[in-house]
Amino acid sequence: MKLLLVDRRTPGAGSAPWNGAPADWPALLGPVVDGLGVRDWTVNLVLVGDQAMTDLNRTYRGGADVTDVLSFSYLDREGSGPPDLTAGERGAAGDLWSSATGGSGEDPVGEVVIAPAFVAARCAAEGWDPGAEFNLLVVHGCLHVLGWEHDDPARRTAMQTLEADRLALLGLPHPLLERS
Repeated sequence: MKLLLVDRRTPGAGSAPWNGAPADWPALLGPVVDGLGVRDWTVNLVLVGDQAMTDLNRTYRGGADVTDVLSFSYLDREGSGPPDLTAGERGAAGDLWSSATGGSGEDPVGEVVIAPAFVAARCAAEGWDPGAEFNLLVVHGCLHVLGWEHDDPARRTAMQTLEADRLALLGLPHPLLERS
């Protein structure tokens, strides 16, 4: 899987591009996401402003406020013929087919949308490392694209374990597990 950065924030309306994350952040995450999904699958990493994220959260999750990350998967959980990924393979939560995108690598198989200004402000208020938080959000979002959910304790633990394993590939800690 590879990331394609898409910046949809209004120019001049925010702060630094990564709001505290390293300047080479997308490149740093290459090895982590490279081990997920099919190699030529692309996931758009979309940066939006707080209002756009609030609107997306309201429309797709029923939330009333801004949130840090939302993920949208364009993969099918049912299909004909063998799946492109089977459950447990390269981070897939279940069998996945890329028929909606043709599996060509040209069309994204999902989008991970992040509100950098919101994330940076929350990190500043809580005393968290923004770089670690951004890394986690990207890995977390990509796992959602691959069908992972955290709607009960067992699934949350399984997803956090996989997040920690992926982050450890770069020697990075899992910030949520460190805070608990």
